[in-house]
Amino acid sequence: MAIASNDYARLGHATRTFLDRQHGHYINGAWIMPESTLAVIDPSSARPVSAIGAGGAAQIDMAVQAAHAAFASPAWKALSALERERLILRLADLIEQNASLLAELESVDNGMPLGFAGINVGGATGVLRYMAGWASKIVGDTVEVKMPFPGSQFFAYTSREAVGVVGAIVPWNVPLMMAIWKLAPALTAGCTVVLKPAEDASLTALALADLIGQAGFPPGVVNIVTGLGREAGEALVCHPLVSKISFTGSTATGKHINRLATDSLKKVTLELGGKSPTIVFDDADLDQAIVGAANAIFTNSGQICVAGARLYVQRGVFEQVVEGVARQADRLVLGAGLDPSSQLGPLINARQQAHVQGYIQRASAAGASLVTRRTLPEADGYFVAPSVLANVRQSDALVQEEIFGPVLAVLPFDDLDEVAALANDTPYGLAASVWSNNLSRVHQLLPRLKCGKVSVNTEGFPHPALPEGGTKQSGFGRDLGRESLDGYLDTKTVLVRVS
Repeated sequence: MAIASNDYARLGHATRTFLDRQHGHYINGAWIMPESTLAVIDPSSARPVSAIGAGGAAQIDMAVQAAHAAFASPAWKALSALERERLILRLADLIEQNASLLAELESVDNGMPLGFAGINVGGATGVLRYMAGWASKIVGDTVEVKMPFPGSQFFAYTSREAVGVVGAIVPWNVPLMMAIWKLAPALTAGCTVVLKPAEDASLTALALADLIGQAGFPPGVVNIVTGLGREAGEALVCHPLVSKISFTGSTATGKHINRLATDSLKKVTLELGGKSPTIVFDDADLDQAIVGAANAIFTNSGQICVAGARLYVQRGVFEQVVEGVARQADRLVLGAGLDPSSQLGPLINARQQAHVQGYIQRASAAGASLVTRRTLPEADGYFVAPSVLANVRQSDALVQEEIFGPVLAVLPFDDLDEVAALANDTPYGLAASVWSNNLSRVHQLLPRLKCGKVSVNTEGFPHPALPEGGTKQSGFGRDLGRESLDGYLDTKTVLVRVS
């Protein structure tokens, strides 16, 4: 049976109208029509459904100049922290009021199931509301200074100040959520922003621009330029008036951005690739662990930075857990994003589909065993069947390299020392999950895992108050939480001689 393509009759009137309109770049509070365009392809059908502007250095310069002027403008600079908070909360309310539009656009543009898109829209409002509260709590310190100068007294303090213009570059896997993860702390800190969404999934960023205008943000505070990374993205990173770059995406692209940003010593936050381990001990609740391990890799078709793409199972329960996860994968319903029965959508594009299938084929040719039984139905879109592979080696590419698809490599282990070494034995250090009812064993393992986040007996979902980010080649700096603000603020020391 073939996978049906999206039924666009399911779309609301607002979504159909948005797809049909001519999309430009949002610069200085106005829409600038593009000189050339890029097709928007629905991954569920491989058909074009809209078009976006193909911006480049000229449009980026216009946007950065607008953001630079807005940063110094009294319309933004003179706002109190509480006024910034109110604007951000108003934006959250508008996103909530337009949740159906945004979820439908996300599903059509990215391919994700509509239900998952709705969860991400709700998560975006949560991040804005959490971060808005920090606007009035950005404070410095007073410091007692005693110097050996007879009769002299000093007053010293520190202040926290917005860094200036931020260039935010976000990926295609959860586009709206990633845009908000960058915008929320930047606006809370008082920065202005030029957002460059991924060329494969820009629609919700453009819809967000409409809502930013409705919320009442002064012109130039948020600007959005669509286009290719090598054109619009590089121009943003290299622009001399940009003070900070915040990027989420692949490690290879992150390294390139970091090198470019070094020329002007910009601040940089990088949330990059991952190859996160799921570790299941023999004393875990295996029913929960099986479901959790499957969700960790197959949610959003594995297109999540923290996806649990490596599964390590203690040898005594290895066969039981691997069989359970494989059967979970076999039961998942593949389908177009707008189909309400879909649990797994397509990958983002044909290139990514071929990339993921290539890993499965090479691993199988090298002796890996495909534990899942399903075959991929005929489909017009970019689908890949969820796959669980055993009989792999720690050194295999399937274990070491980020695939960014619904592919799980499974390996056995004997004890805590062995699994700690295996879990750390990749270039990445983004996240991990541990399943065990022995808290002593868990607490022995936690400090030995070299990564930015560990989830115990649960899947690693994000929360606005908990920082997200990695170590090693998974990047540096943090999104979310109070810690995310640090990347958008400079600390100034003030020393005053009073006598």
